[in-house]
Amino acid sequence: MKLMDCLYRSPLMPWLVWGLAAIFGLYTFLLQGVPSVMIPQLMQTYRIDVVQIGVLTSSFFYTYIIMQIPAGIMVDLWGPRRMIKINFLLCSIAIGWFAYSHTFWEGQVSRMLQGFFTSPAIICAFCLGSRWIKPALFTLVVALTEFLALSGGVIGEGGLAKSVALFGWRETMIAVAAVGLLLTFLSLFLIHDFPDHDQPLSNGQSLKEISIKTWKSLMRIISIPKLWVNGIYAGLVFGIFPAFAALWAVPYFHTRYKIPMDQSAFLASCYFLGACVGTLTLGWISVRMTKRRFLMIWGTLISFLLALFILYVPHISIHFMFVLMFFFGFFSSTYALSFALAGIYVDHSAKGVAMGFTNMLCIAFGAPIYQPLIGFLLQWTCTCEPLNKINLVTHNDYTAALTVLPLSLFLAFILAFFVKEPTDQPCRIPRNS
Repeated sequence: MKLMDCLYRSPLMPWLVWGLAAIFGLYTFLLQGVPSVMIPQLMQTYRIDVVQIGVLTSSFFYTYIIMQIPAGIMVDLWGPRRMIKINFLLCSIAIGWFAYSHTFWEGQVSRMLQGFFTSPAIICAFCLGSRWIKPALFTLVVALTEFLALSGGVIGEGGLAKSVALFGWRETMIAVAAVGLLLTFLSLFLIHDFPDHDQPLSNGQSLKEISIKTWKSLMRIISIPKLWVNGIYAGLVFGIFPAFAALWAVPYFHTRYKIPMDQSAFLASCYFLGACVGTLTLGWISVRMTKRRFLMIWGTLISFLLALFILYVPHISIHFMFVLMFFFGFFSSTYALSFALAGIYVDHSAKGVAMGFTNMLCIAFGAPIYQPLIGFLLQWTCTCEPLNKINLVTHNDYTAALTVLPLSLFLAFILAFFVKEPTDQPCRIPRNS
């Protein structure tokens, strides 16, 4: 007890509370792309084709997207501490089910449950950061949270790929579930809603009252055109993360360079590594350079050119491809600037809903649309038998199917010119009379 009392009085305690919550964000990002390092094994286990493997991976995001605003409501009502310990306990159980599943429907349902239960992770990290850490440092908290979340992509594709190769996909997922239980256990001791107390179970408003209030705010917010432009831009750029880096890049590089899947996963994880560095760098630049649209235009243009180079230029050495993937991720990190703009477009009372709305648009393209679409295009262009034949898909098949990626970035580049720079006065959200 004395040790815990000293810890609570320590100036490091706010960073420990936020840091553990941010690790749950990392854990969420790891789960989003984990099937990419076990595609052949999952296809063999479930006896599915490349279209269905895209659906299996993207099923995580169906519930994750739908739950963004409801998760924010529940965090406001019950507090981040309760949401973390309940949701990640249930998430660990869902991961265990996935590890022991034998049919496609079991894998899909367990993936949907994982998306459902991890939906409050980033919201809880931002909420705890704003409550425990000085307001002047909140921008740094946001940047570091994104940095840790993107690090989940590096760990998921690099570390888990090696584990799958050494121990098997089921054993790897059991270990992931055990880590989730350990983090949940630590949250019971370290995480509290406020520095001096936990949030009461009821704050005077019922879930129905908060839901109605949030729904009305959302209806007013979706009437602001520049929030749509900003959010769709984020979605077109961020779509590369789940569609390519977290899924199809692994079999693509495996096919292109004839390397083991774990080495291919390390190559794909360079995208996330570049995005981690890019998020922090662009965040630091944007603080000193208020013209965020300039950064969004040029970042997207360079990402578009890099995508063309990676996909269509032949005879690129594997060592140079590591460099290209790093910078591809670095410049794709401009999607994060959309969240900074979303908070400026509206006044303080509507920032939470604006962030949730932007996050929904941000993740609406890559996993739900691009992942299964690329799988469909692979099946359409490939002349081989689809079932359990992922290794027979050729480099040319991937090149044709992955055309979705530069097209998405080109549309984002055009849309970036229509992103509105912040003005001195945010858009006032009219209140109901």
